[in-house]
Amino acid sequence: MKYDLTTLRAETFAIQAILTNVLFELKMLDPVLAEAITRGFDNATKQIENSAIETGQPASSEPLIKALRIIEGLRTATLRGP
Repeated sequence: MKYDLTTLRAETFAIQAILTNVLFELKMLDPVLAEAITRGFDNATKQIENSAIETGQPASSEPLIKALRIIEGLRTATLRGP
């Protein structure tokens, strides 16, 4: 079980790094792409919030808070640069 959790964390970290860097590079190519990336982060936040509402999760639930923090961390890294 410990190996699986460690592997999952490493894979998640790698995917986040790739996503952040690819989105940053796309953002640098064109202001229209930068706006689309920003909207994508906004939409992801709304999707997580709406999903929580639909399932009746309280706003203070740990998975909701963690998901929103991850989105904001990726947004910050993407828009400011790696």
